[in-house]
Amino acid sequence: MKYFVISISFIFVYCGTPNKKEKSVIGVEPTKKENIAIEPVIPDGAITADFNGNRSPFYSYVKNIDSIKGITTIAFENNRYAVIKIPKSYGAVLDSLKLKGIDRDLLLATVKLKDTNFNKYFLYKLQNNQWKQVVNGFAIHKSNRPDTLRPIIIDSKDSTKITRYYSVFDLDKNSESGYRWRLLQETISIDTH
Repeated sequence: MKYFVISISFIFVYCGTPNKKEKSVIGVEPTKKENIAIEPVIPDGAITADFNGNRSPFYSYVKNIDSIKGITTIAFENNRYAVIKIPKSYGAVLDSLKLKGIDRDLLLATVKLKDTNFNKYFLYKLQNNQWKQVVNGFAIHKSNRPDTLRPIIIDSKDSTKITRYYSVFDLDKNSESGYRWRLLQETISIDTH
């Protein structure tokens, strides 16, 4: 037994303790994680524009359509401004409009009405953190092909005015129905302040 203990002691002293082996990794060694920029998700149908005039665009979108009460609600990125509620409407398509003489983009809402033969148009400007209607709403009958024209354009002679198109009911003895919808246009001043 004495020799056995001496033998074991000799083995430990002579051989030493076993070396720790480095672990080997099978496959690709992990590298530093890359920072991937993730674009924020904006709602379907949202439009982004410089509504403030400070080159810091944000988006607007149709937040809700109350088909029972007939109210379309337009909201804005991060709820930074009060919503716009459009009565007697059943949805909207949003667009931005840039006019000379105005330092910011305007919000154009093409609104669906109960009578699907018409579209109604509303033009808004963000001023002092409030949405203000630039001109009163106006409608175009679909027989006047509103899809082929821009309903509001800048007046070529005076950049402080816009030309807008609208439909009017006109009695017409020559038509089968006895009436027709005429497309008219008018040039009006807008508030550029």
